[in-house]
Amino acid sequence: MIFSNTKKEIYYLLSLLVRYNDLEIIRDIYNHKKHLEEEETLKWYLSEGKKYNKIKDDLSINYQLFNPYQETYNLLKIHHHKTFHLKILIETFGLVGFSLNEIDNKYSLPTLNQKINILNHFIKNYGIIEIYNKIFQYKCHLTDLRGNQCIRSIILNGGDYNYKTIAIVDDNFIDPVERIPTLI
Repeated sequence: MIFSNTKKEIYYLLSLLVRYNDLEIIRDIYNHKKHLEEEETLKWYLSEGKKYNKIKDDLSINYQLFNPYQETYNLLKIHHHKTFHLKILIETFGLVGFSLNEIDNKYSLPTLNQKINILNHFIKNYGIIEIYNKIFQYKCHLTDLRGNQCIRSIILNGGDYNYKTIAIVDDNFIDPVERIPTLI
């Protein structure tokens, strides 16, 4: 810019240049320069993604800009959701017996491929929150009538997926001992 930012210096420079010190011309030039500087400042704040409040003499807000980097916030939110989902899925691999295979009423741990297929089935049909709820139920301390530790587990029986309580006895998975119905 040719002129500096202070009004006194502008008046001084123009009073030397203008033959007849016409204050009306000087005021118009100053107002035009002020308007151009406000536009330049506004563009800079927009490029930086900041809010810019310019208060006029009548205390009304002239500009309030938006954040042009809004899509960055949305991408961060999506990344957060993906991280949350991955945390839940990775946690299931550390839970022994969270998913089991049932063959001839005997329970065994599934292979890695089978575990992934079970988790994908539940995510596709019920959502990630259902797996999160099942992790919570897995961590509840349950026992059967003999005092064996029990867990809630997803059972893969052929092509059917069941969800039921399983007892753990000496690293073996069995059906829990339940109360035998008695005749009254």
